[in-house]
Amino acid sequence: MTAEPSVSPGAPVDAVPSAQSQPMPRWRERPERAAWIVILLSFAILLVLLTGIPLAIRALYHSAAVKQSLQFETTLGTALLYLPLSDQPIALTDRRDGISEGSRLETTGAATQGVLGLPAGSQGDDLLGTILLYPETSLEIVRSRRPYFAGSNQPYSVRIRLREGQVRLFTRSALDRPVEVQIETPHGEAHLEEGNYAFFVNAENSEVVVKQGVASLLLPGQEPVEVEPGLRTWMQADGTILPAVPAVHNLLRDSAFTRPLGEVWESYTPPHVTPGTAEFLEKDGRHVARFFYRGPDQLHTEIGIRQVVDLDVHSYDSLVVKLDVNLIWQTLAGAGELSSEFPLRIEMTYTDKYGKELRWGYGFYNMEPRPDYQLFGGQQVPLFIWHSYESANLMEELEATRPVHINSIRLYASGWNYESYASELELIVE
Repeated sequence: MTAEPSVSPGAPVDAVPSAQSQPMPRWRERPERAAWIVILLSFAILLVLLTGIPLAIRALYHSAAVKQSLQFETTLGTALLYLPLSDQPIALTDRRDGISEGSRLETTGAATQGVLGLPAGSQGDDLLGTILLYPETSLEIVRSRRPYFAGSNQPYSVRIRLREGQVRLFTRSALDRPVEVQIETPHGEAHLEEGNYAFFVNAENSEVVVKQGVASLLLPGQEPVEVEPGLRTWMQADGTILPAVPAVHNLLRDSAFTRPLGEVWESYTPPHVTPGTAEFLEKDGRHVARFFYRGPDQLHTEIGIRQVVDLDVHSYDSLVVKLDVNLIWQTLAGAGELSSEFPLRIEMTYTDKYGKELRWGYGFYNMEPRPDYQLFGGQQVPLFIWHSYESANLMEELEATRPVHINSIRLYASGWNYESYASELELIVE
């Protein structure tokens, strides 16, 4: 038998072990206080959920993006397309849609050009901008995204890797949504506002020309450098950015047709000629001049715009005319019987070194001329796509009657029925 523990008769009662002697939890002492704490915490969590969930949904609504395929149109020669993860080129001689991220485009040869279009999602054939590829250019589409939801406040985003060559970018959308373009080159990268830019990339440097907008240039470990309109600079192979200098001098005012017609450019129609219509508007992400006439055929019509230049050029070594052309349609074959009725033609009036006033001109057409029609001083271009024209150095081409003073310049359309567009008319001197 086990003996029962003995308790001394003289021991105090508190010395006896008892469950009632353990301390009571504080929350049990005041249960109503604990209940209020639980209620308040639950209410705070409810408030967080009521505000956080809508904010999270809103953030997702505005940040959600999907891939946006691009389109490319070869304007001269044959361009090469390399699909993602493929080293086998596809020859392109016309338009191709559905060009995805990771694709690479190359314009090999001296007579190859193309236009990369930035479609506005599902909004028909609208373009938010265009990138013109000149000969010997290699370009990769790193990223192309558009907001998933139509009501999103985010921009379209395009990131391009320009390995080598020359491109021009036009990213001025007529739509409400802006376009964000980033250009990578071997020497750094540029973040571009909406505007008009040119890039020239070779092994030594990347030249950046800002015609409209602002370019922010970024090199690793350096503060961004902003380049304002009308300037150019170079990102060097040694990791430096040269000070910006004025771009090559353009003698014309409002080359991009951004100001109202009648302010810098004036429209005109020759006497006794049925007038067409000239207007400034936006097309394919750029400002353009549009020339249009629709009516009965067999009727000579003409409409043009002109600008007084009145500048001396005798000290310059180079004089070059640049123009982007987009023909939509014409009904008069070629340039008419005397090669004078082009759906779009540029003409410069100048004074030569002998003091004689002369004219130089060049036209663009699409419709084949009749066999008995002469055609000179112009070239045939495809319909519906942008074609970039650059003249030879007119100081050399017109050496026998070298210009010393530019009097005026005009851009016009003539013939029967026509619709044509012009953009970026420049008269460049160096």
